Amino acid sequence: MNTTTFRPQQDQPFETVAPGVQFSFLRRHDGGNGLTVLVRMEKGAHARRHDHPGGEETYLVSGRLRIGERVLSPGDYLWTAPGECHDGYAEEESVFFVVLPGGLDVLDAR
Repeated sequence: MNTTTFRPQQDQPFETVAPGVQFSFLRRHDGGNGLTVLVRMEKGAHARRHDHPGGEETYLVSGRLRIGERVLSPGDYLWTAPGECHDGYAEEESVFFVVLPGGLDVLDAR
């Protein structure tokens, strides 16, 4: 059964998932591995190479972020199709909104 989800700001804690990378898990999608997250990355932080089986939607709220070979600025949107793998690097402290319908698979263990 689908239900409306409301998460006030104080109920959106951030968890460290890698050095300099924090996720606020806004929603875990019903019936699968899907996620909706708000991500904070410190300047110079690196998100390891990963795949997203259901694709990935990214909207940069603030900062400057390199995803693969593209550099995003505030207000930029990026759709990455399933099967396209990339890493990420925060050129500045960055905050971005991400929808991962099929979840996230980290590919390297570094």
